[in-house]
Amino acid sequence: MPNRYQQTRSFAASMLIVGALVIARFDSGSNIKACAADTTDKTSSVMQANTDTDEKAFRATADEFVKAFNAGDAKTIGAQWSADAAYTDESGQVFHGRDAIQKEYAQLFKDHPGAKVTLFIDSFRFFGPDTAIEKGIAKVTLPGEKTSTAAQYNVVHARRDGKWTMVAGHDVPYISELDGDHLKDLEWLIGQWKPEAQDAGSVMKFEWMGGRNFIKNTYRSEKQGEATLTGGQIIGWNPKLAQIVSWHFEPQGGFGEDSWTKDGNKWTVDATGTMPEGSDATAVNIYTKVDDNHFTWQSTNRTLDGVHLPDAAPIKMVRIPTQK
Repeated sequence: MPNRYQQTRSFAASMLIVGALVIARFDSGSNIKACAADTTDKTSSVMQANTDTDEKAFRATADEFVKAFNAGDAKTIGAQWSADAAYTDESGQVFHGRDAIQKEYAQLFKDHPGAKVTLFIDSFRFFGPDTAIEKGIAKVTLPGEKTSTAAQYNVVHARRDGKWTMVAGHDVPYISELDGDHLKDLEWLIGQWKPEAQDAGSVMKFEWMGGRNFIKNTYRSEKQGEATLTGGQIIGWNPKLAQIVSWHFEPQGGFGEDSWTKDGNKWTVDATGTMPEGSDATAVNIYTKVDDNHFTWQSTNRTLDGVHLPDAAPIKMVRIPTQK
């Protein structure tokens, strides 16, 4: 996270379209019961619940850090670290222990009063029940300056005496890339896909657009030769947020936007939007790449005007071979 030297710090359609609408068509005539049964495994459910709770704790810590940083409160930031923590700044300088880290932030606030930080969390990865790594980007703006500086950060969280604490942190300079490079991790989606359990009727097509700065997703569901559902989505890179985002639209007037977070071969997409009749909807959509020709999709944590809806059953998608 930022120090005084550098001052730094979704694939298919979103829930509104796929989660609320396409899932019903894809489920029709498809054998998804086996997939649904897998999700009822009690052990997996408990582990997922614990992971969700822990991630909420990490995000709360990040919010507290931002609040303390923007208030120039080095003591509160210091308290977030363990007594034996180690923090490496962008220049490679290492600060050993909570006191040294707190002193470094106090000096930062003294040298640059009014400095403000914004954090963009990219991912959390767990290594057992008591260790996790948070990755993200921190942007710092100094008073009177129009531009901000940025750093990529890694923070190691460890559970000690039943409480999470930060035990290690490492910053490296953030280097901006072309938007197309940011979307490279989604390049495997380019092509056409259909539900594995369904021979015909529903197709998704991903293709590059805008000089490879965007990916366009169009999908179509048919029944007896007539289209029952069509829609579109644009996936791109938001340089201001330093994050992949998407916008989705459907013929009846629904629309929304999403933010994407990668963790290994899994993408988590936080979706929000408005249904055609004006209802507010949210969901967390999970896309997991199995291999170059298969991925699974599931919509979870769904709400409609604040009312919680059941999670959708996972769907396995298969690539449609290219016609030669």
